[in-house]
Amino acid sequence: MTEKEIEQSIKNVKATLAIENLNINKLNIKDGEKYLKGQITSKEAIEHITQYIRSKQLKQ
Repeated sequence: MTEKEIEQSIKNVKATLAIENLNINKLNIKDGEKYLKGQITSKEAIEHITQYIRSKQLKQ
């Protein structure tokens, strides 16, 4: 994907989540960009997001 296509994909995801009244944080955006650029696998992206969610849950 080109940078422009990646940027558009991220915008689409943000819009879809906004319709569902959900937000996406900068870490998830970076993981998404890395995935779309082929720098990490989908499994790695899911693991990063899962770790982030678990760390937030532990703080509550």
